[in-house]
Amino acid sequence: MKGREPGAVRISAGRWKGRRLEVPDSARPTSGRARESLFDILGERVAGARVLDLHAGSGAVGIEAVSRGASRAVLAEKDAAVLARNVGRLGAGPELSVLEADAEEAVRRLSAAGERFEIVFSDPPYSSGAPPPAALEAVLAAEGVVVLQRDAGTPVPEVSGLTHFRERAYGRNIFDFFTRPPAPGTPGAGAR
Repeated sequence: MKGREPGAVRISAGRWKGRRLEVPDSARPTSGRARESLFDILGERVAGARVLDLHAGSGAVGIEAVSRGASRAVLAEKDAAVLARNVGRLGAGPELSVLEADAEEAVRRLSAAGERFEIVFSDPPYSSGAPPPAALEAVLAAEGVVVLQRDAGTPVPEVSGLTHFRERAYGRNIFDFFTRPPAPGTPGAGAR
């Protein structure tokens, strides 16, 4: 990838702009250009939001969200050693939390603790074919949005309890956006 040092990505905006993050060998990080586009789409939703980054890898998406003004991000990764180092190097406080768990376990634990997030991002390894975690809607705040990243060669995933409302492509990366279905009789239902 042009402009990317082997094993590192950079935060592109906000208070940690330019900071390098180590990338685990097994990770396929979301490119800087794709992250920029994602945050352009999310726009004002990011300010003050609570963010859950599943399959976090380097933590680039969740860390970038806090760098851009999100109030908190939980970064969930099954093998979180690199992720924990990245968070430690930033000197971040409680606004960045590392949860060493796979996506299913993270959603289960956070839901049981009553945690809710305005933005949930999930980028499973493309080769895994892993479906979105069950009960994902249980950790989504009332007006929240779920963003799932997938390879262009795969179909839109089904997410129980949520409605697909947007798809954006950036090269081989596809971002699918989901939210809760509108309540019956809600004016402007579905407008986002």
